[in-house]
Amino acid sequence: MNKISALLLMTIPLTLLSGCVVAPSQPHSRVDVGGSFVNGDLNSFYFSLGEYYRVPERDVIFIRERRIPDHEIPVVLFISQRARVTPSAIINLRLSGSSWMDISLRFGLGPDVYYVPVQNVYGSPYGHAYGHYQNRNRNEWQKIRLADDDVVNLVNLRFISERYGYPAEDVMRMRSSGKNFLNIHDEARRSNKGGEYRQQERRDGREPAMQQERRERETRQPERRDAREPVMQQERQEKETRQQERRDERAPMMQQERETRQPERRDAREPVMQQERREKETRQQERRVVRELEKQQGVPDNASRQQERKETRESSIQQDQQKKESSKKRRSDDEDSTEPQNNKGRGARRGLDEGQIR
Repeated sequence: MNKISALLLMTIPLTLLSGCVVAPSQPHSRVDVGGSFVNGDLNSFYFSLGEYYRVPERDVIFIRERRIPDHEIPVVLFISQRARVTPSAIINLRLSGSSWMDISLRFGLGPDVYYVPVQNVYGSPYGHAYGHYQNRNRNEWQKIRLADDDVVNLVNLRFISERYGYPAEDVMRMRSSGKNFLNIHDEARRSNKGGEYRQQERRDGREPAMQQERRERETRQPERRDAREPVMQQERQEKETRQQERRDERAPMMQQERETRQPERRDAREPVMQQERREKETRQQERRVVRELEKQQGVPDNASRQQERKETRESSIQQDQQKKESSKKRRSDDEDSTEPQNNKGRGARRGLDEGQIR
C-alpha cells in the first residue's frame, strides 16, 4: 500500500465520522470553499498537482500532512512557484493565522498574479472576485485585497483550466452549481481524452490575453526585484554580521588550540628527528671509515681518479693534435716535390709545339 492510500484510509473515516474538516483556525478562512475532498480520485488530483507545478508527489503529500486542506494545496504550490520560496515557509505563515493575501504580499506577489483572463464570468463565487478587477483600472489592481475564498477559487480555476485545456467558463459553471474542485478536476480530466483539437482552439483564442499577461509579468518582475532588494540586502548584512560574530567567538578558541597543538606536535616529532639525526651521523661515520681504509690500502679516492681521467683526456688530445700536424706536413711536402716535375713537363710540350710550327 502506497503512502497516498494509507493517508486516505486515515483521513476519510475521520472526516465521515466528524462531519467536518479539521483545518487550522484562521481568521480569514471559511470551510465552505470546497472542503477536504471525500468523493473523487485524490491520487490523480495529487499527481496532477505535482505535474502541473513540477514538484514531486511526496511534496504534495507533505503539504497535506501539515493539515492544509486539499483545495488549498494548489495555493501553497502557486505562491511557492511564483515567489520562489519553499512550501514550508508558506505553510508556517498560514498555520500562524496569516491570510493568503498577506502571505502573497509578504513575498512580493500582488493581486494581479491571481487574475485569470476569461471571456465571461459565471456564478457567484467568481463574480465577487472578478468584480474587484472589473471595477478598477489595471494600474489600481495593487489596491485589491482578495479574501481567502477568492484566492482559492482563482488558483484552482487556473490550475484546472490550464492543466487540461478546459474552458475556464465551464469550471465557473460547475463551481457555481456546488461541485467541489476534486469533482471538477475529475470531470475535466475525463473530458480531456481526444480533445487535442479543442485544446488548440482554446489556446489560439486565449493566446493574445496570455501574451499580454506575460508582458505584464515581465514588467512586474523588475518592480518586485526592486521591492525585495532592501529586504535581501538587510538579510545579507545580518548574515555577514552573524558570520563575523561567529568568527570573533571562535578566534580565541582557535588561537588557544594552535598554541596547545604546536608544542604537542614538536614533542611528538622530537624522537623521530633525533633518530634521523643519529642515523645520519652513523652513515657519515661509516663513510669516513671506508675512506680511511681505502687510503691505507692505496685505493685512489675520487679526486685522484678524476685527476687521472683528466690527464688521460689531455694526453689523448695532444696525440690527436700531433697526428693532425704530421699529416698536414706530409701533404705539404708532397705538393712541393710534385711542382718541378709539372714545370718540366710543361716545357717539353711547349718545345714540341714550336717545332711543329716551323
